[in-house]
Amino acid sequence: MDTKTLIENFKTRHSFSDDEISAIRTDKTFRAELVNYFKVNRDRTFALALLDTFIKLRKDPKNEVSIDHLMLGSFILGMHRQVEDSLKIWKAKRVDFDTYCGVDIQLVSFAGVDKTVFFLQTQHDDEAKEALKYVLACSEAGDFDDLEEYFNETPWWI
Repeated sequence: MDTKTLIENFKTRHSFSDDEISAIRTDKTFRAELVNYFKVNRDRTFALALLDTFIKLRKDPKNEVSIDHLMLGSFILGMHRQVEDSLKIWKAKRVDFDTYCGVDIQLVSFAGVDKTVFFLQTQHDDEAKEALKYVLACSEAGDFDDLEEYFNETPWWI
């Protein structure tokens, strides 16, 4: 499996095969290639679908989707810098207790802390209110002090 084939297949089917998901989950080199590809070639539709797929799989107890896979999908989506995606990443963080503890909060604030806070303040649903409280507490604790660096380097979990 290579990145170009995966992208072409997705554009045709608008979904991922089990083999493609397996390749993403098991091949660290392939994951790094995906990240590098999306640093240059933005495809938000693909990124949203990938994160949605990992969220869905994580919710199914028959699947073994790790926190790293949710973070990969979140990282690729975050690279698009669309602040409204912060709630999608928050949803990935809140899939279960382990993801709540394990998915980096920096992924939620990829568009910048101030921009994320402003966006969350304009939303009226309970998820946005919870995300706002959490982001503000993390900001006060200094969790976002190196946010730019976080997104400029390829994380260890890729």
